[in-house]
Amino acid sequence: MERYADELDLAQVHVERETAARITAIQVQTRQGQGRDDCIDCGARIPDARRRQIPNATRCAPCQDQAERGREKVPFRV
Repeated sequence: MERYADELDLAQVHVERETAARITAIQVQTRQGQGRDDCIDCGARIPDARRRQIPNATRCAPCQDQAERGREKVPFRV
């Protein structure tokens, strides 16, 4: 029984490392890229606070919210 516990511990460590590596990769990818000073939708200036938090932002917060709402899937109804 102890052998299985050791294997499960090793598997858990592996999963945790893989998860941490994927999170780091997503964070790096998010921070890369060129952001904009002005929103691509409305043309308003993107606030500096938003650009510090999301350096590759291309939309102001209200336009980003609207774009994300537009991408939401409509639930299938029978």
